[in-house]
Formats: sequence, C-alpha cells, structure tokens
Amino acid sequence: MTTKDLLTTDRQKVRDSFGKSEKDAAKDVAIIRDWIKTQPHLPEVPMCEKFERHLEGDELIEAFLVTNKFSIEMTKPKIDMYYSIRALIPEMYENKHPRLPHMQAMFKISYFFPLPKLTKDLYRVFVTKIVAGPEEFDTYDFFAHQMNAFEIRILEDLTLGDVIILDFEHVKMGHVRKITLMHLKKATAILEKVYSNRIKGIHIINYPPYVDILLNIGKMVLKPKLLNRIHLHEKIEGLYEYISKDVLPKDYGGEERSIEELNDAWRLKLEEYYDRFDKLSKMKVKEELRPEPLKNDDILGFHGNFKKLDVD
Repeated sequence: MTTKDLLTTDRQKVRDSFGKSEKDAAKDVAIIRDWIKTQPHLPEVPMCEKFERHLEGDELIEAFLVTNKFSIEMTKPKIDMYYSIRALIPEMYENKHPRLPHMQAMFKISYFFPLPKLTKDLYRVFVTKIVAGPEEFDTYDFFAHQMNAFEIRILEDLTLGDVIILDFEHVKMGHVRKITLMHLKKATAILEKVYSNRIKGIHIINYPPYVDILLNIGKMVLKPKLLNRIHLHEKIEGLYEYISKDVLPKDYGGEERSIEELNDAWRLKLEEYYDRFDKLSKMKVKEELRPEPLKNDDILGFHGNFKKLDVD
C-alpha cells in the first residue's frame, strides 16, 4: 500500500478561481507570514521550518487564504484560531496524537478520509463510515480522527470546497445516543472558525429508518443553507448525479481504490506526519502575550452561547 497520490490537486487551477497567479498568491502568503511575526502569542511562524518529507509552511498559509477567498483580514483570525482553539476545546486535541493506541484503534472503528481525486468543480470528497459497534465508539476520538486528517490537508491540499459522503450502513441507535448536541457544536465550531466550513454537499447513504432523528439534531446546529445541501440517497446510484465514478471508491461503484485500501493508506499517511503531530501536541498559545482579545471565542460555549454557524 502506498500513500502516493492520496491528495491530487491542481494548485494553479484553484488560484485561477480567485484570479490569482502564483506570484500573486506568494505575495499574499508573505503578508500573512509577516503578520504572524507580529503576533508574539502564536507558537510558530509556519514558513520557518520545512516539514520533513513535505512542503514548506507557505502551503499551510495558502490553504487558509484559499478557504477565506484570499481575504487577508478573514485569514488572520482563522490562523489565530487554528492555534488558539486547542486550549479552548482540549477534548478534541489533547491525547489525540495518531500514534496513540486509542487513536490507532479508530482505523478499525470508523473510516474517515478524503478521496484522492478532486471533482470537476475542484471539490474534495470525504467518506465517513462507522464500522464498529457502539461499545467501541468514543465520540471525541471519532471527531479527533477527522481533525487529524485535516492537519495533513492544510499542508498538502488545495480545493474550492468539500463534499461529504456519510455511510450509515452500520450506525446503530447506540452510536446516536453517544453523539450529543454539545459534541456536534464543538466539532462544527472547529470546522467553521478554523477551516471555514466550506461544505458544498452532504450525501447520506445506507441510512436507517431513524435518520430523521439525526437530521433533527443537525437542525439545532446548522443553518438552513447547509441543511439544504443534505441529500438522502436510497440507492448508491444517486451519488452519480453529484460525484463522477472516477472519484468514487469501488465500494460505491466507482473507479477509485476500495474504502479498506484507502483507509490503510491513510494510516500510513498519518505515520509520515508523526513529527508534525509531535510538535502540535506541544504547542501552546501564550495568552499573556496576545496583542488584543481573541475574536469569536464567544462561540465556544465557555465564553458565551454557541451561535448558528454559517457556510459560504
């Protein structure tokens, strides 16, 4: 099994969508990099070191610029929150290093990974599937497993949005009972306030009769704009209207590697980034050095009420 071509993209084609040349993008990256240097509370300047075997930290900055439509002022708080949120929602980050036994176990408990090819619209498709029983399922580990994959994406990937396939084939009421409204609010807060929550579609397959319960929970967290992007498919073929077969895995009638093969490849992919996760686990924002109060911290429930979360 190889990790080669697990995240194929076309960086310039993505930049072109915003009217940016490679030179233009580099200038914007430099502006953000210089801003980070003026923020003494942040634990690193991403371009200061080259991630072993991988791209330089400039790619991390450009990923944030793209998810914020190359808006410098929108990008700054997202990068700040990328580091700050680890202390605000520690249950999503502490003891979640992918080498730890309980996180290694997640590869047998649930599948979560991006598919290798982009759609024609330059979207990245994700597969999420719980495969073990409720007794083995831990909600925070489940969401942290997904956040670990996002860590790799911001170093390698560049897209115009995300499409999610939720395969509910093995979901039981025991799983549903373990996923509380607070779990969903915290996970959605991270997606919105760090990764900009650019979800273009959610496709639910193999769903149980009680799927309405899950959708009703979602209505308490998500705005109508995203709820309108949720599609229930009675048959796998319904996916083909939205996602071409060359993107989809064999399990769904596509041409890509099987779900099991991709899951195994992503286990190896995470291993390649253990050095990055080592550093992330030690990073701390120095709040006493923060130049001005953290924006948006009221969404986290610790400093106020959660708000309905937007999608672009």
